Amino acid sequence: MTSANGTHVGDAVAELRNHGCSVDVLDPWADAREAQNEFGLDLVGTPEAGAYDGVVLAVAHDVFRAAGPATLRSFCHDAGVFCNLKSVFAREDSDLRL
Repeated sequence: MTSANGTHVGDAVAELRNHGCSVDVLDPWADAREAQNEFGLDLVGTPEAGAYDGVVLAVAHDVFRAAGPATLRSFCHDAGVFCNLKSVFAREDSDLRL
């Protein structure tokens, strides 16, 4: 995908799916056709608040930085996990990070 070049997002999605996870991908910079053709990914437009078991921040786009960790976490239900792979936010703002 154009915006996820070198980030291995497609590999991470495949691994999650191999473990039985249903995965939605939000990337405002990615080309939807390229994401589908190259990785079999259907991009979502706007995630539903409280609908997810977990949110994985895998690319450090400015739009995600501007949204902030509280907004990203709001897509999870109460027991959901927010994983900050790119260490965009402070350690205390996420449940997991690299």
